[in-house]
Amino acid sequence: MGLVLKVKAGDRVVVNGAVLRNASRNQMIVEIENQSDVLRAEEILAESMASTPVRRLCHLIQIAMVSRDDRATLFPRIYEAIAELEAALAKSQGQTLRDTRALVEANNLYAAYRRLLPVITYEDELLALAAVAPVKEIAS
Repeated sequence: MGLVLKVKAGDRVVVNGAVLRNASRNQMIVEIENQSDVLRAEEILAESMASTPVRRLCHLIQIAMVSRDDRATLFPRIYEAIAELEAALAKSQGQTLRDTRALVEANNLYAAYRRLLPVITYEDELLALAAVAPVKEIAS
């Protein structure tokens, strides 16, 4: 059995770069029987929401998922973004980022994207802490 998608009336799904919209009034059930890049509408990260390093990486991975022709130029940018995040988050998220790199290398982009979701949560927690932390003066 392949991947079964249940698409609500009016919802969109991206399969191998093609944007499909359920134009009926009923739920559409589709089974994808082979290896395909699939994004459901609720998973798509708009460029305007890619405002942090991890979210920008997720956005790059999503672009690669829907635009196979651009992968040759996107993959180096994805690897660079992973390396930058590894340098900053090696102790806490290093294994997750190495897993993400391996998934990208294996061309399993959806799994790579999903693997980064806990890192987004971690990044959000760090940014929230930074927003409330008092700034210490540096003695001159």
